[in-house]
Amino acid sequence: MVDLTRASSIITWNKWFLTFLGLWPLKVNQPIFIFFCVYMIIYCIMGLNHLIKNFSQPELVVANLTDNILLTMILGKMFICRRSCKIMAKFLKAIESDFLTEKYSNIQEKMAYLYYNNIALIFIKISLSLNAVAATLYYFKTFFDNWSAIMSGNFSYDLPYPVHPFFEIKDMSTYMCVCTYLLLNLPLITCGYGGPDAFVLTMALHICGQLAVLSYKINYLLKDRESYHSHVTSIVLRHYHLITLAEILENNFNMLFLEQTLGTVFLLCLTLYNMITNSESDDTVNGINYKVIAFMLYICCVLSTILAYCYIGECLIKESTGLRDALYNSNWYNNSPSHTKLLSICMTRSEKPLVLTAGKFCVLSLNTFTSIVKTSMAYLSVLRNFV
Repeated sequence: MVDLTRASSIITWNKWFLTFLGLWPLKVNQPIFIFFCVYMIIYCIMGLNHLIKNFSQPELVVANLTDNILLTMILGKMFICRRSCKIMAKFLKAIESDFLTEKYSNIQEKMAYLYYNNIALIFIKISLSLNAVAATLYYFKTFFDNWSAIMSGNFSYDLPYPVHPFFEIKDMSTYMCVCTYLLLNLPLITCGYGGPDAFVLTMALHICGQLAVLSYKINYLLKDRESYHSHVTSIVLRHYHLITLAEILENNFNMLFLEQTLGTVFLLCLTLYNMITNSESDDTVNGINYKVIAFMLYICCVLSTILAYCYIGECLIKESTGLRDALYNSNWYNNSPSHTKLLSICMTRSEKPLVLTAGKFCVLSLNTFTSIVKTSMAYLSVLRNFV
């Protein structure tokens, strides 16, 4: 027996992280969302202030962009998710029945769905945990670097992030207040950067799982000659339903995919540059260069997210076009003209795969991931020669 009772936990995990931001589609908390938006806008202004003041120093400009591109991406993701809350609430209502055991006729269908459900659950646990660890270490890297100065009493008021407040920091109490303000970035990066990604990707994987289930249903249902008409009707309607769900994701989140794609190109380039630069320095605590470790975790977070997008885009292409083969192998041509026409329409539609695109410009697939990494390495080479 295959138990589906835990499959719905994927919704619970997404709910926890999006509720923190006030962005859970079924229960939007507008005051919390506005609070975090105001916080992020103030932070971005302080980051811009730091960039303007240090524009003549390339090393500081690179450090500023490495941090603040990510935070700007988080703000963009929050606005995109808020805009899409109503349609995603309908999306969640539409997939409620997919978590019921009665929806599946045999063990093959259950296993096909659980395969993608488990991938989604693993991604959420690993990605968000990695985000939390990377954000925490990145925040405290300044304190690790200045540990000896702290012990000797010659501590400079370097902030954990490259921002410049609207006032000068001249005493420890003011410094600690600003650091406490910036501490809120830790849960915000974890939930704001990873939360929207986890939600969109798990919903895309849910569609992949349901397409795989439909392929098995075609092989099973179309062998039943007694209820052939009702089975054909249910298959066509289910196919149309899944196409609609995939188009909802694509139409509402293609700008999020574009933001993630472009952001990854620059973040990967800038972070690798910082890691290489810091690996050549002697800033260590007990022989450990915490900056390099922080940047390595940062790179892992960025790469794992874009790899997940591209892999899931590839899965969606594979499963949507796989329906064509399942329909073709069902002896569709030995039936009445009306049934043959319906199934041939489904096969024709399956020739055009369901896709996720980056702003309608490029399709997310494993080939796209390769292109992103190559482009980022090219920019890194130019940056090292320039700076």
